Amino acid sequence: MRRLLNRVIPAGLRGWPHEDVPLVALDVETTGLDAQSANLLSLGAVPIDGRRVLLSDRFEAMIRHEGPTHEGSVRIHRLRAIDLATGLQPSEALERFREWLGDRAILGYCVEFDKAVLNRALREDGHRSLGVAAYDLRQLYRLKRNDHVEDPGQGIDLDVILADAGIPPLARHTALGDAVATALAYLALRYSRVPGGV
Repeated sequence: MRRLLNRVIPAGLRGWPHEDVPLVALDVETTGLDAQSANLLSLGAVPIDGRRVLLSDRFEAMIRHEGPTHEGSVRIHRLRAIDLATGLQPSEALERFREWLGDRAILGYCVEFDKAVLNRALREDGHRSLGVAAYDLRQLYRLKRNDHVEDPGQGIDLDVILADAGIPPLARHTALGDAVATALAYLALRYSRVPGGV
């Protein structure tokens, strides 16, 4: 029953995942900032096991892309056409990711965007959407700080969360780097005190 509820309730309305829930932190880099039209460029994910981030079991894929990318996105992720020329075909990357993820819940910063881009890519490739629970780091940060606002994700920068959690912003704006940062911030928020927290 808990798994069914986790699939139906949007990430922004959920509390902390149960400690026994298998959890994967993920991030995607895309061609743009609109989930309805952006294409995947890279995907990075790391499992969280108890209080550990399992880098040895990470998933990382650069995805072949030949079309244009949004200028604003390129300034963020710095992926150029030459970087993407040798990536995996989208269908291969998605198939590998589905198999690797299994039915584990996902955690992300702006996770609804990541999930929407992944689901659209999966459907376009003939696969079913991800039917897993999704948790948003922004919402968990607000819960930790007892910060109640109408829009739980509005205006919270990942660098602010990392700074409050005492996590150095290493390898930011790469899919794997942001996935690892998200995982470390989650563990810091869940298991230690942050400024303003309870």
